[in-house]
Amino acid sequence: MNGTLLKLTLRDIRSALSFRTFLIWIAMAGMAVFFFFTSAGRTELVNENKVEFMTLFLPQIIFGAWAVLSVYFDLVSSDREHNVLDCILCSGITKKQIFTAKTLTTAVVSLILSFIYLLPITAVIVLLSELSNAMLLVRYLLPLWGYIMVFAAMGVIISVLARSSKAALIWSLAVGLILMPRFFMIIVEGLGSAFHWSHGVIDGVSMIAPGVLMNALSDFENTTNLLNGIIGFSSGVLILFTISYLVFCRQDEYNYGE
Repeated sequence: MNGTLLKLTLRDIRSALSFRTFLIWIAMAGMAVFFFFTSAGRTELVNENKVEFMTLFLPQIIFGAWAVLSVYFDLVSSDREHNVLDCILCSGITKKQIFTAKTLTTAVVSLILSFIYLLPITAVIVLLSELSNAMLLVRYLLPLWGYIMVFAAMGVIISVLARSSKAALIWSLAVGLILMPRFFMIIVEGLGSAFHWSHGVIDGVSMIAPGVLMNALSDFENTTNLLNGIIGFSSGVLILFTISYLVFCRQDEYNYGE
């Protein structure tokens, strides 16, 4: 069983880490360096030896949702459309094993994507300042991994529910737009004004947006924000993966691609 799970996971990792994935995430890393130089980030680093959260993650705030969903939106649907899922099931492998492999894949690939994004900008910061700033890679790795994992879980559930890659792509584009932090905050504040929500409720609902969640996870000095971020991240990922698993196990598969 362990050997089968390992083979499935390695296969899914190779599929997720495609040329398209590397191209998109290298471009994201390049944009992080570009925005750092063209914003106040470089000036603050040189003059005050300080690095602000937004100067590192502006590309993620703008494009991160689509960048992450582009990796995972067809993780399940692609296997369906090419009858690969049918073949795997016919070989005696269970849906539980298949989904476990998909879950492990999202965790491993999301960690790799975090390194791809953070490594170039960290190297630039170290070259412009001092070696101790290399700890930025460690400090922001968990928040970025959490951010990516939430969107990865969304990608998986979209891939399961949409059933086809084309439909999953359309859903992913829509979800990525809605969950852009600035746009999402406008929606939440509008709902809060209409239903007379308190500031606490508005802040809590805003944590649904992974960009807001990542900001909270990066604030190590604010224990409340950090704890809320960890709870929000863990709950979101667990709920999304649980829904995906329950739906996936109840779906018919055989000959779906015909």
